[in-house]
Amino acid sequence: GDDSGSKSGESVIATQWVMGDLEKVGMLKMDFLGLRTLSLVNHTIRLIKKTRNIDIDPYKIPLDDKETYKLLQRGDAKGVFQFESEGIRMLLKRMRPDNIRDIIACTALYRPGPLEGGMVDEYIDCKHGRKQPTYPHPVMEEILGETHGVMVYQEQVMRMLNRLGGIELSKAYACIKAISKKKQEIIDERKADFIQGAQERGLSKEKADEIFELIVKFGGYGFNKSHSAAYAYVSYQTAYLKRHYTPEFMAALLSSEMDEGNKRDLLVEHIADARAMGVEVLAPNVNQGEADFSVVDGKIVFGLTAIKGLGRGAAEAIVECRKQKGPFRDLYDFCERIDLKVVSKAAIEKMIMAGAMDDFGHRAQVLAALPRAIQAASDRQADRRRGQMSFFDLLDESGEANHASTSPREPLPDVPAWSETEKLKREKEVLDFYFSSHPLAQYDADLRRYATHSCESLRTANAGSEVRIGGMMTMIRYFSSKKTGKRYVRCKIEDLTGSAECVMWPDTFAQYKEEFVDDRICLAEATLEPSDREEPILILNKVFSLEQAKKELTKGLVLQFDLTQHTPDTVEAVARLLRTARGNCTVYMRLADAVGKYATFKLSEEMFVNPATLAVDQLEMLLGPGNVIFSGK
Repeated sequence: GDDSGSKSGESVIATQWVMGDLEKVGMLKMDFLGLRTLSLVNHTIRLIKKTRNIDIDPYKIPLDDKETYKLLQRGDAKGVFQFESEGIRMLLKRMRPDNIRDIIACTALYRPGPLEGGMVDEYIDCKHGRKQPTYPHPVMEEILGETHGVMVYQEQVMRMLNRLGGIELSKAYACIKAISKKKQEIIDERKADFIQGAQERGLSKEKADEIFELIVKFGGYGFNKSHSAAYAYVSYQTAYLKRHYTPEFMAALLSSEMDEGNKRDLLVEHIADARAMGVEVLAPNVNQGEADFSVVDGKIVFGLTAIKGLGRGAAEAIVECRKQKGPFRDLYDFCERIDLKVVSKAAIEKMIMAGAMDDFGHRAQVLAALPRAIQAASDRQADRRRGQMSFFDLLDESGEANHASTSPREPLPDVPAWSETEKLKREKEVLDFYFSSHPLAQYDADLRRYATHSCESLRTANAGSEVRIGGMMTMIRYFSSKKTGKRYVRCKIEDLTGSAECVMWPDTFAQYKEEFVDDRICLAEATLEPSDREEPILILNKVFSLEQAKKELTKGLVLQFDLTQHTPDTVEAVARLLRTARGNCTVYMRLADAVGKYATFKLSEEMFVNPATLAVDQLEMLLGPGNVIFSGK
């Protein structure tokens, strides 16, 4: 062969064959998968060593840690290997795993076949004692006992074929393959062998037939247990680290998502998740952040590389510079010490907009001062190159003066600070998400009052229902109908619980086209489409502003009571509140009983209210969020 590729001059032979042929001649085929999760576990362990000086051996983590199972039972599995998707988190909540065997089974069962074949329900019902597993033969109990009578693994099916029907293991594997690929002639051959072997072992022909039919029905769904166990072990390790070393785990997780440029929406989810678990995530800060997300005093420090336009090289240069001579005192000090060829002016602008230089002054001020600071820094660097050291440099060199009090600084320009909305808009520009607060936060209470559903609750609502959601309009895209050439629009509406994909068809869009503006806070009336996607899909019928909602939707107020939660005392307290805000808005009382049946009553006129003066938040405290609804009817 051509030896130009190898240094020592010997040739390298590479060949490729079809995998099936290799297996037939007895060669071993191996698949090597790269798992990003292994790097995540490694990164977490390094952070724990750095922050707490504890050495963690992932292979010595106790497999019976109650707190880890509680985390999984709650479905708190964002970032936990394999258990990220909504469907498998629902499965965890239903299964309530309490040992490693359940987690191995979870990994094998969460696939289309077992879910459709009813194996998942069977496992859960038998685990929680709602059903008793049936075993047509004692050997089956021995083999299937660990999975509550359900054929979850290929290895179990192979052992049944082997122990009950005398089929050797290599043929048993070929039989499973034939079952999953529905190769009838091989199945029939094996069935004859199985029935013969089973009769030799004392089973009746009928019993053997019954067992083989069960194997044909479920055996094809069996998943490889050795694969499941290895993966489940990694899932458990990540869940354990998330539960016991939350800041370090979440920081490592954020860093690993950051390297995948298109995963910005996951950063937002993980930051919200960390906060929900009680871990503070600090804003980007040039005097504290590392290139990756890191942990200080149990808080997550924002990774500088997550600022758009500030590459890893620039972030590392900043950290290195800070290590050498301590924190940056102000913008001038920063520009002077940093190599402006590595950290460009554009990158510094983005850092200011992300809030990473808030220590130096408010964002508008620091940004206004930047051109001057860069000029001063390049002048001073040029002087040094020419050998003209200033008096301060000399003092600094000799170490006689404290550096902090030397360099004369001009004050930052006196410009007005950005408004909250402006600040957030720029933050989103450089981070792709709102960090300091979501613009929805200030409208959230109002929107919830007028909305019948949140994006989260749409997932469990019935397709075809008429809903009203409130939130922020994003990702507006216009299209033309292929048939008629008329324009229509697609967008997302997001609230603090998630987002919904929305479409408004041409006829309605003609009436509402002015209403579609990026980042607009709005309410929308819509029909929920059937969808198997994680994100709900809505057909919009009407879009309007919060102000319009207040005018149009306050003809009626619906108060929802739940007989299982609310007492006569609640009713009394609500009546007292209503009397403090008399007005013309009709009030309805909607009662739900334990099985979810509803009855609605209209209250008498002395209970009618003025929505503008009513203490709605107090009503919500009594009835619970989402139970005070304004209606246009």
